[in-house]
Amino acid sequence: MGRLNRTTKILLALLVVSLLIFAGIHILQEKEIYELSKEMEKEGEKYYQKKEYKKAKLFFDRALKRYEDLIVLKILKKDEIEKLRNRLKTDPILQKVAKGYIYYNGKWVNEKELEKLLKEKRRLKQKIDVYLKTAKFFGSIEDIENNITIYQDALEEIQKSPFSNDPDFQKLKAKLISKIVFLSEEAAKKYKKQGNLKKTAYHLETVLKYKDDPQIKQELFNAYIQMYNDFITTGDYLKALSVLLKAKKLGINKKEILSKIEYVLSRIDLEEIQKEKIEDPYVYYVLAKKAYKRLDITDALSFIEKAIKLKPDFSEAKILYSRILLDLGELSKAEKVIKNLLQEHPDNTEVLILAGDLYSKEGELEKAVSYYEKAEKKADIKDKLFKVYKKLGLLYHERGQIEKAEKYLLKAVNIKDDPDVYKALGDIAYAKKELKKAENYYLNAIKIKPSYKKELSKKVGDIYLSIADRYKKEKKYRQAILFYKKAASYLGYNERIIKNIAESYEKLGDIKTALKYYKQLKSANLKKKEAKLYLSMAEKEYRKGNYFTALKYYKKAIQNDRSLNSKIKDKITSIYKKIGDRYFKQKNYENALRYYKNAIKTDKNLEKELKDKFFVIYLSLGKKAYSSGKYKTAFQYFEKAEKLNPKNKEILFYLGELYLKEENYKKALKYFEEYVKTGNENPEVLKKLAYINAKLGNMKRAYEYASKLLKIKKYEGFANYIAGAYYYYNEKNLDKALTHFLKAENYRYRKGELYYYMGKIYYDKGNFLRAVTYLTKAINSGYKNEKVYYLRALAYLKLKDYRKAINDLSMVVKYNPDNAKAYYLRGMLYYKHGNYVKGEYRKAIEDLEKAAAMGIKEAIVLLNEAKTKK
Repeated sequence: MGRLNRTTKILLALLVVSLLIFAGIHILQEKEIYELSKEMEKEGEKYYQKKEYKKAKLFFDRALKRYEDLIVLKILKKDEIEKLRNRLKTDPILQKVAKGYIYYNGKWVNEKELEKLLKEKRRLKQKIDVYLKTAKFFGSIEDIENNITIYQDALEEIQKSPFSNDPDFQKLKAKLISKIVFLSEEAAKKYKKQGNLKKTAYHLETVLKYKDDPQIKQELFNAYIQMYNDFITTGDYLKALSVLLKAKKLGINKKEILSKIEYVLSRIDLEEIQKEKIEDPYVYYVLAKKAYKRLDITDALSFIEKAIKLKPDFSEAKILYSRILLDLGELSKAEKVIKNLLQEHPDNTEVLILAGDLYSKEGELEKAVSYYEKAEKKADIKDKLFKVYKKLGLLYHERGQIEKAEKYLLKAVNIKDDPDVYKALGDIAYAKKELKKAENYYLNAIKIKPSYKKELSKKVGDIYLSIADRYKKEKKYRQAILFYKKAASYLGYNERIIKNIAESYEKLGDIKTALKYYKQLKSANLKKKEAKLYLSMAEKEYRKGNYFTALKYYKKAIQNDRSLNSKIKDKITSIYKKIGDRYFKQKNYENALRYYKNAIKTDKNLEKELKDKFFVIYLSLGKKAYSSGKYKTAFQYFEKAEKLNPKNKEILFYLGELYLKEENYKKALKYFEEYVKTGNENPEVLKKLAYINAKLGNMKRAYEYASKLLKIKKYEGFANYIAGAYYYYNEKNLDKALTHFLKAENYRYRKGELYYYMGKIYYDKGNFLRAVTYLTKAINSGYKNEKVYYLRALAYLKLKDYRKAINDLSMVVKYNPDNAKAYYLRGMLYYKHGNYVKGEYRKAIEDLEKAAAMGIKEAIVLLNEAKTKK
């Protein structure tokens, strides 16, 4: 029994060991299943995050199924397994997958909807392929722009489709954008070479829509600046502003751009700016500043509110807004804005000063001082510090705290000269009877701000008066005179000052100067004495030949005593004439004329005596004005000269020239013929007579004058031209006309009008090729008009060079849009010989319709034929 028990024990022990081994192996197997399930769950989570929900659910389901196979670990990992089970039951996305929905392009669809979307996707792909095939290899800039448009259209198609975020189309979008960017850069380069800044900028803007490239930004900025400079040159300031606002958005050279915006805004009328409906805060900030400077507070407030509305965090605008509100007395509004500024910019000197100003206006002076002192401590810029010292100084001065006021005001002027500070310092010194100091401060204030002179004149004058009285009392008369005169410059020469100056000069023994000042005191007897003195001085200067000085003294004598006028009238007349003679000898005719006229005003009898001199003056001044191109002035002088000597050949010549310049051929003819009658057959005048008669249509007379020039080498070209025109118009002898025209050309008379007539003769003779040659020469010589292009078009038509004929007919209708025959001929050529691929059939119809509407019967017939064949 004991042995059995031992055996049993051994067997039991073995059983227990086996069970433990089995349990261990099972636990190891479960652990492996658990870890594999966990990995599946993690993989499912990865797909979930990638929005590949179907795969995610598949892994979650597999993981749960394996979890269900666990026994021991199922109990231990109960919470984890339950969490996954609940997720599969409650997660709305996984529930959708369970119901057969598919997540496609950001939304849940069933199989039918997916099929529909895939069809749409395929159709879109085909459509994009069509776009891409439409784009062709580019050579010209038009091709490039066409391709850009095609790619942009394709990109827009993708953007508005439900597949915008589809990975396939994402790649396609990237490809399209790359092409648009590349082509836009190419177009920009080409337009830049052509100097077309507008198009260059447009294409660079397109590039920046798709990629942020600093180099492109700089190029676009440079283009904007060039456009700005061009607009400034042409005075188109609104366009200059528009392009500057675009440049500003690029964020390059902001300081330069803002400065230019300020300049442009100063050149544009306010109403024009408001019409533009600009949405840029800086523009309204600048307008507000300008309005504020000119004290237009209403406009300033309106503009600054717009600026802040467009950019609520615009600190500079809010600072100006606060200043305007303070000026308007809207303290509660100002306080709200300033408190906000203090929170945002607690160390800003301008803001601290504003706070000081606010509390100063509210009567809380201690608070005001505390902010000013804060500003004083914080300020690291001299100009800002100056403002603080000035504010504190003026505030303490206002409060009667003189020592503190003086301390801060002196600190202020050590930084910067300022009229208000000097004035306050002057007031302090004046109150303390420190007159020299007060004088210095007041003078500095006036020097910087001249408008202060009116306000400070009394104080400065009184200071000088006090100093002068002291010097006079001390018998220092020269110093006294100096300060009396200084006092007079501020108080005026009143009787007290004049008397003291006169007495001081008298004490010094300078009787003449003393008398001068005594005379300023009101006395009728002193006026006559002064007149007598001036008369004596005038006589003395007259004897010396100093006529200008003598004239000045004679006039002053008369001013003081009118009774002398008749007595010295002859002397004054003589002076005017003598001065006039001097200027005449110097050929200074303008001044000679002025003084001779003054002499005649005082003595009419001189008019006849001076007639010859007046003629010389008018002729000379006329010639001078003529040579300077001042023809109106010259005409006035020559007309006056003509009245004095109507047969003078120089007058006749110049009046003829002036009328010729005005194209008043009849008047010019009259004067040049009168010139020839004087017996002087000047070749230049004969040439002008030939030319004028030709212009007036009197070809026979023109030929008569030209015949006299035929043997003079210099004029042979012109003379032959006129002769040719005579034979062409009057004799209708084309051969003889052509002979003269060829001679004219041979003698280097190569004017456009000559070539036109030669072309016309060759056309009339049927030599169309030669006609084209000369008509082309006429055009190249600047003779461009309707008739020359029309005639050349007819010649080209005869030569069957239809394209050139079309080009010339296009020039004809450019010069005269009502030329019905030109429309008819061009329409006929487009119809019979045009390039229909280039749309010239349509052009033919348009031209024939215009000609028909203008009454050309042939056009009506041809138009009907063309429309029938259409």
